[in-house]
Amino acid sequence: MNNSINISSLSYNLIQVQQNMTWSMMIFLIFGTIGNISNTIAIIFSIPTGIYSVAQINLTSYSLIFCKLRLYIYHTLLMISRYLIIIACIDRACVSSRQVSIRNFSQIHIARILSCMTIIIWFIATIHIPIMNTIELDYCIMPGIYSLIFSIYALIFAGIIPPVFMSIFSLITLHNLHSIHVRISTTSTQVNHRIRQRDFHLIRMLTAQVFIYILTTTPYPINTVYAAVTARTNKSMDRQAIESFIYFITSSFLLFINPTVSFYIYIATTKAFRKELKLAWINLRQKMFSRRQEESK
Repeated sequence: MNNSINISSLSYNLIQVQQNMTWSMMIFLIFGTIGNISNTIAIIFSIPTGIYSVAQINLTSYSLIFCKLRLYIYHTLLMISRYLIIIACIDRACVSSRQVSIRNFSQIHIARILSCMTIIIWFIATIHIPIMNTIELDYCIMPGIYSLIFSIYALIFAGIIPPVFMSIFSLITLHNLHSIHVRISTTSTQVNHRIRQRDFHLIRMLTAQVFIYILTTTPYPINTVYAAVTARTNKSMDRQAIESFIYFITSSFLLFINPTVSFYIYIATTKAFRKELKLAWINLRQKMFSRRQEESK
């Protein structure tokens, strides 16, 4: 009797904590929308519906279209964001290289082409999500073997490739910067034409963003593999509550930290970014003031 009460109490408490944390994600919505544009659609599309599912009903359980599109759009946009960060890491490694041929790869038009290709590829590559997702027993699920396939796919393309590539090219960049510092210190008259001060700041911001990415994103694919492998295991109410709570933490709460805090990482890590942001605000305010003066004439 006491055991069943304890299990029920644990389940209830975890549900309450999860609901409170879901409501707290309103902070992610507000500050994430203010702080960045590239992930705004993913934030606006996913967080309000998650909060609504706590307050009212889970729309993914009642609308097959929404069940298919919510994860597709949300997952695709986050994958685009992850691989754009990889491109940025590669760009920083190139621009800090000693070899001219490699530095020449860091061009705006090349970055635009790679960014457009990344967007197109991921919207196509994730089309399996709306095709396979369905509603069973009032739950939006990945049926059958597809849940295991998706977990392996998420582990490889979200949990392994991005952090590995980000880390490799960040280390290459740091090595290149160290070489530059050595050359500058040994030759006092040598002017650093290979990398500008702004590139140092960008690299610092990127390194911090990579660290946050690894910390907040890696648990998600690991948990998806665990969930798929243990899907047919008989589980107690206690275990189901714990696993449901861990799934919420890894698949929702932690995942939204990375796209939400990028802007604030830049402010916290780079003085130059704070100065440029302040100048941009001053220029915008002056333009608005000048426009009002012209309209009042």
